[in-house]
Amino acid sequence: MKRPLPVYDFATPAAKEFPSIITLENTNVCNLRCVHCPQGQGFPDRPDFHATYMSWDVYTKAIDEIAQYPITLLRYSPDGEALIHPQFLDQTAYAKAKGVTPVGLTTNGVLLDNPAIEQGKRLPRKTMMERLLEIGIDLIDISLDAARKESYERVRVGADYHRVWSNIHRLLYLRDKMKVTTKIMLSIIVQLEITQEEVDEFVKYWTPLVDRVIVRGYLSNLGLTPQKPGTVVDQMSGVERWPCPQFWKRITIGSDGSIRFCVVDWLEKTVVGTIGTHSIRDLWHSEEYARLRQAHMEKRYADAHDLCGPCTDWMGMRWEWGFELAVDAVMGKRKVADQPPPLPVSAMNGGMVPLASIGRSAA
Repeated sequence: MKRPLPVYDFATPAAKEFPSIITLENTNVCNLRCVHCPQGQGFPDRPDFHATYMSWDVYTKAIDEIAQYPITLLRYSPDGEALIHPQFLDQTAYAKAKGVTPVGLTTNGVLLDNPAIEQGKRLPRKTMMERLLEIGIDLIDISLDAARKESYERVRVGADYHRVWSNIHRLLYLRDKMKVTTKIMLSIIVQLEITQEEVDEFVKYWTPLVDRVIVRGYLSNLGLTPQKPGTVVDQMSGVERWPCPQFWKRITIGSDGSIRFCVVDWLEKTVVGTIGTHSIRDLWHSEEYARLRQAHMEKRYADAHDLCGPCTDWMGMRWEWGFELAVDAVMGKRKVADQPPPLPVSAMNGGMVPLASIGRSAA
């Protein structure tokens, strides 16, 4: 029986009014040089790279608007490591005080055991993870990406596997001891450097311990990281392209306050506005966003934007299997299957696409 196609539209009236996922980059600086990330492929060495930390004024302006709307997630991500920002605890506390929920952090986990700093002062005998739990952060998503020390330190260059492994277990212990509701997710990227055996080992070990395990496909970040054999691009060969869900689901706020429509646009070529000058809601309803959506619906991807035409990262952005499902699942909003439904491919391929999301609670 032929599977029905996903509905290419806003999921809810609230999502039509305001983006349901806000990806907020509080800095573009990272402490690691991972092989699957532009940070590990020379991005910080580019002549146009400038280390940036989001100012308090820009941050509070963004949060003040976001707080007016029901959302699926405020997600601290993507270009840098959020824990590096000296005001990160203050930022998280401000968002929670304003009623933004849920608030989630995507992190490499290295700095979770660092001393806590708030209002410019180090707190005695408090770590970052302890204060995040006390503040009431809703979700911590740790990118671990390996089950063994050797492969971990090969892909996550600059990190110490035992430190991060210990941080995760300490975080789980503190969460339970403090009886807080923070959800903890772990992820691994399927890539050439990690065997399928290790992916299975990762899922088997962590699934009973954390709230959700995510197995992600490797993406090229609009060409800033090299294509690798056996990843999503190969798996999706023959699948007809669909409109990018980002135009109906989320926006990204850069560390300089720029607002862009593409989360993987590290070079900020998809900027449509700026915090303090433009309203997020007004941009979401703007003629430019309507044009972008229409071009994608009509499969005129190159007409939408220069980056959209050659993009292959859409292959990792399924409408019916997005990050919002994992968030809703751990937050108890809905039940989500362990694996995504298969996608039919062309008659020439004659098979089904084995997308890489597995585990008891993967999405």
